[in-house]
This record gives sequence, structure tokens and C-alpha cells, in this order.
Amino acid sequence: MLALLPLITLTVLFLFIYRYNYCWRSSLLWAAITWGVLLTFITEVLSLFKLITWGWIAGIWGLLSLTLIVAYFRTVKPERVTRTEDSQHGNDQISGFLLVLLGGIGFLVAIVGLTAMVAPPNTWDSMTYHMSRVLHWMQHQSVAHYPTHIPRQLYQNPWAEFAIMHFQLLSGSDRLANLVQWFSMIGSVIGVSLIAKQLGATIRGQIFAAVVAATIPMGILQGSSTQNDYVVSFWVICLAYFIILTLKSRVSWITIVGVGATMGMAIVTKATAYIYTLPLFIWFSLMMIKRLRWRWWKPIVAVGIIVILLNLGHYIRNFDLYGTPIATASEELRYTNEIFTPSVLVSNILRNIGLHLGTPIGIINAISNKIINLFHLVLSVDISDPRTTYTGKFGIPGGLSTLGINATENNTSNTLHLVLIVFSVIACFIQRQGRKQRYIIRYIAVIISIFMLFCFLLKWQWWNSRLHLPIFLLFSAVVGIVLSQIKLRQVANVIAVVLIMTSLPWALSGRERPLVGANSILNTSRTEQYFNSRSRIKSGYLGAIDVFKRSKCTDIGLYLGDNDWEYPLWILLAEQTDSPVSIEHINVKNISASKSEPSSNSQFLPCAIFSTKPEPDQTNQAEEIIYQNRIYSQAWSKDKVKIFINPKKS
Repeated sequence: MLALLPLITLTVLFLFIYRYNYCWRSSLLWAAITWGVLLTFITEVLSLFKLITWGWIAGIWGLLSLTLIVAYFRTVKPERVTRTEDSQHGNDQISGFLLVLLGGIGFLVAIVGLTAMVAPPNTWDSMTYHMSRVLHWMQHQSVAHYPTHIPRQLYQNPWAEFAIMHFQLLSGSDRLANLVQWFSMIGSVIGVSLIAKQLGATIRGQIFAAVVAATIPMGILQGSSTQNDYVVSFWVICLAYFIILTLKSRVSWITIVGVGATMGMAIVTKATAYIYTLPLFIWFSLMMIKRLRWRWWKPIVAVGIIVILLNLGHYIRNFDLYGTPIATASEELRYTNEIFTPSVLVSNILRNIGLHLGTPIGIINAISNKIINLFHLVLSVDISDPRTTYTGKFGIPGGLSTLGINATENNTSNTLHLVLIVFSVIACFIQRQGRKQRYIIRYIAVIISIFMLFCFLLKWQWWNSRLHLPIFLLFSAVVGIVLSQIKLRQVANVIAVVLIMTSLPWALSGRERPLVGANSILNTSRTEQYFNSRSRIKSGYLGAIDVFKRSKCTDIGLYLGDNDWEYPLWILLAEQTDSPVSIEHINVKNISASKSEPSSNSQFLPCAIFSTKPEPDQTNQAEEIIYQNRIYSQAWSKDKVKIFINPKKS
């Protein structure tokens, strides 16, 4: 029940803001932003004193909830005035069909929510760093950097995991971990409808925009995971909304704070937010210069200060370890392009669009793949050039000779939504009515510039399609407006229904967390589900847990590769022992090894070492590992998992 304390705080914040705000949707966004900033502040302050514990987290959220509840009932309720924003389209009636669409959205979101609550975290990135870093923070009672073989646990932006950590500490398990993304999905759908409203959409257009947003295949799969793509998408949607709200009304400091807070929250959540937010911030800045003239610098500087303050903790930790506030992967595996030419930009545009051309029919995928390859021959560009390709070779998701959907959250295509976006953008530019709607045109130009900047800066990756989620959500408002303006209303109605119906396979049959089928999460043990996306390593990890149980060893040293799974070891060992578990990375050779010296765990002496290092090196010979001048001999192995034990320690 204590896990509800943060949600109680969020609920009371919403009720408080709704007293003074114009509509429940914008009140919900404001409440989420305030809650997110509070969570960031709580985490960073407690971390400074190594007080990230169950007691402190529960006490602070409990005090906040109690204070807000008392304040809510003791403050005088303002006289109810006409909510002009809510009644802007008051003559529009929500027809029976629109109610059906709202019901469809609710049903779809409920399915994703059920999946999020039943399934455990099991995405590759979550197993390597998203969830692992959460448990290291809880163990250290601080979010300070620590020695690790997996650098992504340190330099990647941390807010989504901050939120997961609070729920995990209060609940004592990971059963609520997926809800951070699910709540972000709900907030994003609401936010998209508000953007559509600010761009002039009727009630029909706002609901259509919500349908488009809720049915994005990648979004559906992300909504029940512990990735952070939907979390950053939510903050970007909030940023776009507040910018448009500011540009269409009188400039006020409250909306300026909203712009700064949402931009800061997006960046502290995921580094790609620098790309998502920069064009939006430039649009905002240009409009401030035009409207405020010589006073333009005040709101821009205010936004910058808020962004820096929200990211300051992460910046300081990165600067302390890496010498730069924005750290990245090793030079051997750079995320950014190494060459910048017009032909490379065109190549990346084609290849990123290609990620959304995957269909259930392999022959269609093969044709799309061939066409993009032919374009590259004309451009005289290597389609899989390592200077512009992160890893692997280019290909269309879904396969070239198979049937069926590619329902994985790593590289699912949003094919139907891509078609609707292209149609809607063309319609806005060629229709006379569209040209008169200047904010829509400018809004489209900003989104296109986000995509162009993305393609210009970042290498193509197989999983870029999940990084496109904020772009598809931003475009959803435009698609909703265009669909609502189609003269043959039945055509738009059919499209909306098709979107909802065709989204069900992704909601019900996701590869990592299927609700139906032989591998359904409803009839599969939680332990089995942790390994849904990598079943071949399950026996090795479960065997290692048995070894630790027999030897009564709960102080485990980790000797891993930089992309190996760590989280299942933590959670399964904790579930099967009553003693506290302590797990630390040992013999770290990268730059984070410097954190071993000042750490309070520098004298950590494991009773056993868990190793999945792909190849032996000087500290991992076939038969032994040396750590802290102690020899750990290999006692057990299965597949790629090896257990080394110090006889004296055990």
C-alpha cells in the first residue's frame, strides 16, 4: 500500500491545480510535471546524504500527501467561473461514434496496463542497465556513479529509473516497474489531444488525434516495458503543448516555467531529448524575440536555468567521472555519425523511413528493401557504412520471406501511421484551408526538422524505430486534425476503427510480453518471463542461483561483458533467499574503476563470482579469477555462465 503514496501525491496535486486551471487535461499535465520535478529533487537531495532508503522515501511521500490533503481541504474553493478553454468548442457534441472511439482507446490502454502489471521487466536493455542500475542505487542508497562493467548504467540519463526506484523501494518488488511507461502512455495520449485542440481541432479532431496516438504499434509495445522511450515522449509532448499555448496566448511566467520544466524533464530522462527539444526550443525562442523584442532574453534564460537545474545532479556525476556533463559510449561504438554530407543525410532519411516499411508480408518488405538499396547505388553510398551505421546491416523489419507481424518493442514498424502522416502533411500544404492555419504549418515544419536533425546526427540502428516514438506522437495531432476535416466523415470513421482494430495484435501478442498464445504471461511463471526475449541463457542463470543457494552465498561479485544481463541475477537471488543480497562489479577495467577507491564498498569481499565474460583475459582465466589478492577457483559452469568460489571465504 505504501507504493500508492507517490500516486496519492500526484492525485492531490491534480485536484489542487484543477481548482484554478481551465480544463482537467491541462491540469493533469501540470500535476505530472510538478510531481516529476518533486521526484527529481527528492532523489537528488537524499542521494547527497546516502539516504535513499525505504524509510526516507516513504516518509517524504507520506508527508507530502498529508500536507497536500490538509491544504486542499483548508484552502477556500474559488468561485466556479466559466471554463472558457473547456467550452471553446462547446457546441460540438460527442456523438455515439466518438464515444465508441473513446471506449476503444480505453480498452486498448487497459490491455497495455494489464500487461504492464502482470509481466515482469524483461527487455534486453532493462536486464543490462535500466533495472540493474536501480538495484545498485538502492544498495548504495545513492545514485552516485559506481564501478561497473556496463557503462550505460552510469552515463545514460536517469529520470525514468528514478521513478522506478521509488516504486520498487516502496513496494519491495518490481511489480510496479512497468507502470512508469504505462502512465506516460496515458499522459501522452491526453497531451496529443490537447496539442490538437491548441491547433484548432474540434472535439472530433481531438479524439481522432488521441486514437492515432494510442494505436502506434511501437507505443503499444513500449507502454508495458521498463524502457524510457514513452517517458521521454510524454515530456516532449508536454513541451510542445506549453510552447504552442505560450505562442497563442499572452506570455506569462507560469507557462515559461512549464516550458523549462518539461524541456528539463525530457533531457534528464533520455539524451535523445536534446534532438527532440532543440527545434521546439528554437521555435519558442524566435517567437519570444518577435513578441517581446528587447526583453526576449528573459524567458529564454529562465528556461535554460530550469533545464540546467533539473539536470545538474547528472551533469556533475558525469563530469566527475568522464570529464564532460554529457557522456556517451566508447569511441569504438559511437552513436553519432562520423561523416556529414548531403548524401549521408539522404541515406539516413531513407533508412530511418525504411524502419517503418515493415509489413506482415515478406515479399513487400523485400521490395521496399530493394528500392532503398537501389537509391543507395544512385547516391554512391554504402548502405551499411560503419561510419553511419551503429551495428549490423540495413534491413526492413519483419523479414523478407516470412508472414506475420514483427511485434517486438525493439524495431517494430509503424507502417499505417507513416502512411497517414505523409497523407496529412501533404493535405495541410496543398489545401487552402491548411495554408491559412499557420500554426499547423509551423508545427509540422518543427517536427520535420526534428526528424531531419535526428537523421543528420545519429547513426542508423536496428532499434531506431523506438527512438522515433516522440516524432510519431507529435504528428498524431496533425493526423487527427486532417482526418476530422475529411468531408466524407464515413471515410475518417473507418480509418479510426481500422487503427484500433489493427493495433490489437501488438497489444495482445507482443513478443516479450504476450497476453495470448502458448507463451502468455497469464499462464507462464514470472521467473520464466524474465527470459522471454533470451530463453537460451535461462538455464545458466537458474543454475547459478542454485549454486549460490547451496553455498549460502549472498555476497556476489560480477565479472561481465558490457552488454550482459545482470538484473535477473539480482531479482531471482533476492526472491530465493531470506538474507540480504549484496552484488558488486569486480575487476572493472574501464574508467568507472576509479569509483572503487572512495567507495564505502571498496572492501567488498564476495564469497563467489558470477561471470559471463565472453572471452578470458588476464583476470578471468579458464580456472580462476584473482580479486583483492584472493584466488577464486571455477566451481561450476553452464553455457556461458561460470561461478568462481574462494574456498576460504565460503
